[in-house]
Parts: sequence; structure tokens; C-alpha cells
Amino acid sequence: MFGELVEIVFLAGVITYLRWWPQVGWKSPNSLRDLRLLWPPALSLLFMLLIVLYSNLPSFSVLMIVIINTLMVGINEELMFRGILFYGASSSFGIWRAVWITAIIFGSVHILNSLITGDFRDSILQALFAGTFGIWAAALRIRLNTIIPVIVIHWLWDCLSFLTNSIWNMVLLPFSLALFVYGLWLVRNYRRGEIKSLRGQY
Repeated sequence: MFGELVEIVFLAGVITYLRWWPQVGWKSPNSLRDLRLLWPPALSLLFMLLIVLYSNLPSFSVLMIVIINTLMVGINEELMFRGILFYGASSSFGIWRAVWITAIIFGSVHILNSLITGDFRDSILQALFAGTFGIWAAALRIRLNTIIPVIVIHWLWDCLSFLTNSIWNMVLLPFSLALFVYGLWLVRNYRRGEIKSLRGQY
């Protein structure tokens, strides 16, 4: 947990030094009407919450640790991947390529979890989940022109996933695939090259 806090402080320092807060999406959405795009992930999160409420919850102290830790992970990973890395990649390669570049890197990083857990097969599955998550998270970040709702979604997704067991996580696979397709639909115009980068949105 302390390591996550140090990383957040470091990333915030870098972004502040470069004056990149608007570029990484730390701002309000262009239009509150755009928040309606959040209903598919919100529906998935509601389903996950019902699973958690049906399961046995851990003790209050453990629950607080999970909530705080996953919140810091959400802030940390979104600032890095859908913030700094996405802005740099979209500026250099265009938005459509940036979506795939950041999603692939985001998924690949999760394979490294096998070095901690020793379970390579589980890490591969986690990497696939993370990769598909990276697609629709980037799509929401683009369409909303803000990273803040994506941080909240990332936090809740990680928190609720952690509180479910591995059997239920497999049940969530269709939701992940549906959101992956939803993400591709959200950025369909960028694939055609109609909008090349995010520079004009700031």
C-alpha cells in the first residue's frame, strides 16, 4: 500500500512539473450528457456488487484495506496508462494506435504478477482481462475527455473483483468481452482516421 502511495506522489509530481494535468485528462467532462456512456460499465459493476453481497464479506478491517488499496491502484494505473502513456502515444501515433498500444502494455504488465504469485496461468488470464479492460477504459477516457470517471470505474472494478472468488471471475468474462466490443464501438471513428490525436481537445 505504501508503494502505491509513493507511485501516486511520483506521478503527480511528474505531471505537475510537465504541466500535463489537462493533457492526461484530469478535468471535468466536456458535457455531462456524455456521462450516459458509462451505463454499460455501471451495469457490469452492479452485477459484480450483487455477487459480492451474495458472498461472504471479509472483516471490516480487511474490507477497508481492499477499498483503500484498490483506490490507489486505480489512481496510479490510470494516471500512468490512460494518462501519461496514452497522451504520449496518441500524440505520436494517433488515437486508434494509442488505444491498442496502451491496452497491450497494460495487459502485459499484469503478466509480471506471476513473479509475485508464482501462478503463471492465472497471470495470463489476468493479463487478458486487463488488456480488454484497457481498450474500453481508453475509449471512455477519449469520449468523455476526462480520466476521473475511468479512475472511479477502475477502482470499483478492482475492488469488486478482489472480493469475488475465481469461479465468479470466470462468470464476469462475458461482461469483459461485451465491454471490449463496446469500447471498439466508441472509438470506431478514430479507426477511420477522422480524428488523429487529442491535441485539439485541450
